Amino acid sequence: MEKRFEVVGIGNAIVDIMANVEDDFLNQHLLKKGSMRLVDNNLSSRICGCIEIVENNSGGSVANTIAGLACLENRVAFMGKISEDERGRAFEDSLKQLGVHFSTKKSKGGHPTGHCVVLITPDAQRTMNTCLGVAGNIGPEDMDEQILKDTKITFMEGYLWESTPAERAAYRAIGITKKYGGKCALSLSDSFCVQRHREKFMALAKEKIDFIFANQDEIKALFESDSLKDAIKKCGQMGKIFAITRSDKGSIIVQGKKQANIDTHIPQKIMDTTGAGDLYAAGFMHAYLKGHSLEACGKAGSIVAAEAISHFGARPQAPLLDLLRQKGY
Repeated sequence: MEKRFEVVGIGNAIVDIMANVEDDFLNQHLLKKGSMRLVDNNLSSRICGCIEIVENNSGGSVANTIAGLACLENRVAFMGKISEDERGRAFEDSLKQLGVHFSTKKSKGGHPTGHCVVLITPDAQRTMNTCLGVAGNIGPEDMDEQILKDTKITFMEGYLWESTPAERAAYRAIGITKKYGGKCALSLSDSFCVQRHREKFMALAKEKIDFIFANQDEIKALFESDSLKDAIKKCGQMGKIFAITRSDKGSIIVQGKKQANIDTHIPQKIMDTTGAGDLYAAGFMHAYLKGHSLEACGKAGSIVAAEAISHFGARPQAPLLDLLRQKGY
C-alpha cells in the first residue's frame, strides 16, 4: 500500500541569523571554525551585538533537508517545536509555502523559537552558535503516530540527542516507523555531538538505522578512528548505507562490500557552505526513492549540495528538479 509521505523529518526548528566575519573575530571570541556550540539567549544576544547581520533565514539541519526534498516534489512532513512568536511563524510559513506538512503544536509562552547565529568567514566556512530555545523541548508527545506510520523514511539529526525530551521523541519515532515497515535515516550532525553520544549512535547504527549521513570527521569520530580508510572499512562491516561527504573531495557511499566514490560539483562561486550536507541528503534520498543506484544517489546529492553553497542560506534558490534533469535524473 502506498504511503502518504516519502520522508518525514524530525529535528530542531531553527531560524538562522547570518553574518560575515573575519577569522580574527572567531579567535577573539574563542570560537572553533566550522564547529557548532550551544549558547544561551544572553550570549547569543552579545554576539549579535558585535556583528552586522546579512540575512535571517529559516534553517535547522533536518528542516533544510525536508525543504530540499519538497523542492524536488517529494511528499514530506516535518516535526519540530516552535513558539507562538515572530520567528516561529516565519519558520512555519517557510515550510508550508514549499508544501511541507507541518503539524507540531506550538508552545505558548516560555522559551522562544530557536535560532542560530551563523558566522561565515571569507573561506565560506560557517561557525554556528545555536540557542535551542523551545526547539529542544520537542518530546514523545509531539510525535504524530499516524504520520510516522504513513512514511517511507523517517529522517532525524544527531542534535536531537543533545536534549533529553528530544532524544525520547526520536526513539519513539524510530519505534513507530520500524513497526510499520518504514526505514530510518540519521544525520550525525557534528563531530563533537558524535563524541558526546557515540555509544547511542553506534547502537542505533547496528540495530535501527538504515541510512547514516556524515562528513569525514563525524564518521571517524563514530568509529574512533584517525583514519578515514579504517572508518570506511568499519562502515562496510555494518551493512547499512553510509553516505560520507568530504567537502571539495566529493563523497563516498558504502554499503557492505559496495563502495562508490563521487566527485564534487563545484559552483562558479562558493558563498556559504551552510546546509551543504543537508541538501546532499535531500538529493540522495530523492534519487533513492526514485530507484536509482547508490552511485547515482551520491551524484544527485552532490548536484543539489552545489546549489546550496552558491548563495547565502541553506534553503534552495534555484529549481532543483531542473538541475537534476539536466544531469539525466
